[in-house]
Amino acid sequence: MAESNATQVILTDDGIKIIKAQNTADNAAGGVTNLNDPNLMSVIEKQTQASQYAGLTSQYNVVLARAKEANISTTALTTAYTNLNTFMTAVLTDTTKASDVNRDTYKSITDAYNTALSNVQTALSNNFNTDISNMQSSVSVASQAASSAAIVASQATSTGNNASQVASQAASAANQASADYTALSAGVKDGSVVHITTKTAIDSAVIGTAEIADAAITDAKMGSISANHLTAGTIDASKVTVANLDASNITTGTLDTDRLNVGKLSALSANLGDVTTGSLKGVDIVANSFSTPNGSFTTDSNGNVVASNLTIRGVTNLVYNAALLGGNGSSIPGWGLNGEPYYSNAVLFDGLPAITWNGDATGRWDNYANSKFQPVTQTGIPYSASIKFRDYGSASGMLYTFTLGFFSAYDANTRVGYLQQVYTANGSDSGIQTFTINNAIVPSNAKYVAIQLYAYNGKGHAAFSSPMLTQTAQSTGYQPDTGNVVSAGEIDGSVINGSTINGTTFHGGDIISNANNTAKYYPMTITSDGAYKSTYFDNAVGLQSSVESGAISYKYRSMIGSGQYLAYDSVINGQGFESQSGYTSAKDTTFSNPETITGYVNVTPASGIYLYGPTQKINFAGNADNIGSNGITMDAYGNIYAQANSSYWRIRDINSNDIVDFGIDTAGANNIFLHRELDIGNFHINTGHTFISADNQAIHFAMGKGGAADIYAGAVNYTSLVKSSLLSVKKDVQKADTAYWAQLVNSIDLATYQYKTDDNTSHIRLSSIVDDVNVTKQWQLPDVFISRDENGKLSGVDDSVLLNATLATVQEQQKEIDQLNGHLLELEAKLNG
Repeated sequence: MAESNATQVILTDDGIKIIKAQNTADNAAGGVTNLNDPNLMSVIEKQTQASQYAGLTSQYNVVLARAKEANISTTALTTAYTNLNTFMTAVLTDTTKASDVNRDTYKSITDAYNTALSNVQTALSNNFNTDISNMQSSVSVASQAASSAAIVASQATSTGNNASQVASQAASAANQASADYTALSAGVKDGSVVHITTKTAIDSAVIGTAEIADAAITDAKMGSISANHLTAGTIDASKVTVANLDASNITTGTLDTDRLNVGKLSALSANLGDVTTGSLKGVDIVANSFSTPNGSFTTDSNGNVVASNLTIRGVTNLVYNAALLGGNGSSIPGWGLNGEPYYSNAVLFDGLPAITWNGDATGRWDNYANSKFQPVTQTGIPYSASIKFRDYGSASGMLYTFTLGFFSAYDANTRVGYLQQVYTANGSDSGIQTFTINNAIVPSNAKYVAIQLYAYNGKGHAAFSSPMLTQTAQSTGYQPDTGNVVSAGEIDGSVINGSTINGTTFHGGDIISNANNTAKYYPMTITSDGAYKSTYFDNAVGLQSSVESGAISYKYRSMIGSGQYLAYDSVINGQGFESQSGYTSAKDTTFSNPETITGYVNVTPASGIYLYGPTQKINFAGNADNIGSNGITMDAYGNIYAQANSSYWRIRDINSNDIVDFGIDTAGANNIFLHRELDIGNFHINTGHTFISADNQAIHFAMGKGGAADIYAGAVNYTSLVKSSLLSVKKDVQKADTAYWAQLVNSIDLATYQYKTDDNTSHIRLSSIVDDVNVTKQWQLPDVFISRDENGKLSGVDDSVLLNATLATVQEQQKEIDQLNGHLLELEAKLNG
């Protein structure tokens, strides 16, 4: 038992509780007054206004951006918002207490903002209607101009072809006539043919072998002229038609190829040499080999193609999952759906399902569907698109738009250009219609292309189906998004740009040269079932990663072992991540041998983190560079282990305030600290130095072997001290000899003192002394008043015995007082007698 101390008087908690209760009541009364004051904004109203004002700010930013894009003035709106923002910021700075507010000013500022916002929204609506009208007019004019241009181009082509043919025939005749005239001129000049020295007119004569010098012969008929006799002069080929010309007689000069008309190129038997200019158009080329001048593209006689950059492009539908395969409810693979659209096959469009919208877009643009973004191959080239549409009777005046958009990033908010078709509902069923968009040119800052579906300003029900997006100037109508097929024996090149390549197996690199590669793996292989595998071997390990069946897997196989070869497998799939460790009984060079699993780790949305096995752990490394230094380790059972240099394992709140600090150092120097109330059943311990009985019952300190436990403490402040003195728990009960106990009490030596731990402010203490220092006791205290611990060591004064001994002393004194009073009465009686 603790040593007896001097009596102390301490104020109980009841008085303090009464004071706190009165303060709470006063505060509550003040809060009710604030709620009833019209010039104050209460805490509840502030919190509501804060939420609503956040939505207003978001709406303001959207309207402001759209107005700037449409070149609509936002000066009044910006001013009104700035005034409102200044007012609200001051009011909502502290939402934990009420604040003064001028209701008239608040209303006028709010009304001004709502008026400015309404004006800008009206201007946006009017601007959109004007753009739609202008766009429809521009489309009509462009269509007529394109049609006229096509007719003129066709006529020009026909005329050019006829002129070319006539020029070619004239050139042939001129060449023949030139040769004949040369021979004739020579004969006339030397007189070997005819020589007439005076002006002569020959009307109708037959001239045999004669020489005509410097004569003009009109309408002459000559039976036969040998070209060998034409030696000089000029014959105008345009005036002569030559039936047959032997090309071997053309020995000098140049024959222009634009005047040569050859029916078949095979008619030219000579070696053509190198043709360095011009072009071959509209012909079939059959050759043993073919190449470009710089060798960037070649084909050999076996059909092998070698190209430094090969692009194969066809009419390919760039809309990913245009057939809406796998659609279910509001989810369609490859499509971004927002809000109210859904997959529907209730009504089919040429056998295809549709993206159906059934909702309310009153006062807003609803971009409810976007196709998957596709990279643009280059800027400045045309794209086109088409889609089937049906309105089931949307509100009259409501708009639907089919948009072909270009984007600077993989984000619908980065659109940098677009063309669109707009449909205005009239309240009735439109039937199935086809919308087309042609010649949409890619802007210089565009990187992606996609189609978008919008609804605007009303309640409606409509469907879009069979989307088609192509890299062509004119839309082609719907085709499945399977691309085109290129069939070839072998294509060698650095880049192949195309839509779809269908093949059996694709290998990257050569077969891995290592003795462990018994299955003849390539570094990379894509198989016909769509699986991708990457493989590696050396003398120590075999590694393989694959993408197949909707999962990514990684396999590690040790090539070194004796009866056991380490094997690790990891898989990432739609359910989460799985990793397992184990071994195979034989070297696994095919990544398929049976495994003995020794442990695994699963991370899934369904089960969270799941550990199994003696080696499966979660290590938290702390700030050390290596795992296992100053963090903690959690095993598969959930047990927590300190690492070599760990000091504490802490629990903190979001603001890094300590909740619990568990000392986990190996030296045991760091304690466990609880920074909040500790609740253990009905026993609560809080940070206010208070032990609380939650159910208002007594707190018992008991020993495990039974009975009450001793309590060691300093000063004990209490309102009542109760000692268990029930007869039912006692034995050998006898009436005490009060004289004996009074004698013992009177033998006690009392002393004043201070504890060694007291300072100069401590009060003087008074009690008996347990002399645990001197062998020959210097302070008298009967042993019956001394308490010992379970080991028999002196521990202090047993106040319970001492108190009752003091009571016995009082009783003895009372007996003596009664006797003295009796004697006094007798004396008084005698004196008064």
